[in-house]
Amino acid sequence: MRIKKEMKLADVIQMNYMLIPVIHRFGINLGFGDKTVADICEEREIDLNFFLQLVNAYHDKDYFPKEELQTIPVRQIVDYLKMTHASYLNNTLNEIEQKIELLQSEGSEDKKYITLIRNFFEGYKNELTEHILYEENTVFPYVLAVEDIIKTQNKDPKNLELFKSFSIIKYADGHEDVEEKLMDLKIIMIKYLAPPENITLYHTIIQDLFKLEEDLNYHSRIEDKVLIPKIVLMEKSIQNLFQI
Repeated sequence: MRIKKEMKLADVIQMNYMLIPVIHRFGINLGFGDKTVADICEEREIDLNFFLQLVNAYHDKDYFPKEELQTIPVRQIVDYLKMTHASYLNNTLNEIEQKIELLQSEGSEDKKYITLIRNFFEGYKNELTEHILYEENTVFPYVLAVEDIIKTQNKDPKNLELFKSFSIIKYADGHEDVEEKLMDLKIIMIKYLAPPENITLYHTIIQDLFKLEEDLNYHSRIEDKVLIPKIVLMEKSIQNLFQI
């Protein structure tokens, strides 16, 4: 069932509670009463079309509105990706790490295996954090400069210098290594390690890793299928416009 603007947001969450972290990234907290999706978006000055496309894509794995999302301005896409990054760094990764630390502190005889999991996760967390910081500090400023050049048709020296120093293709393959490391951690926990005494907590950690992987896959799809193709076309336009 497709999520529509006239639906009450509370009913949307009842339909799929996994959308709670997605709407939270837009600054929407629970407690919105009987307000509709359109009401909430108007109240918070959120682009209604962008919001609907995103929540529907999260709600239905077979739905990915590439063409519709490519009509969204680059800045809005970047703002959403930044909100997602903040969610990973400030919430998701820390919550998983705390659960692993709790498992490690329980005095189980399986401590050496749990330490292995913790070390592997710390390595993954550091790698994902580095990737996110690269996007925040290098990639996003570049794509915003490209959009600004297209909008203004102006040879702003700062933007043009940034344009000449980078290309979106340089960054296009950067997700695969990060995703593979998360998959390796899940495989180790599922296939090769016997569960510790607190099996419930162990299963919760694995479930959290699956949820993170699913979220990261969608995040990467927005970058790979929407943002990168938009910027590739913009780069070509700039090259033709200024004969670069």
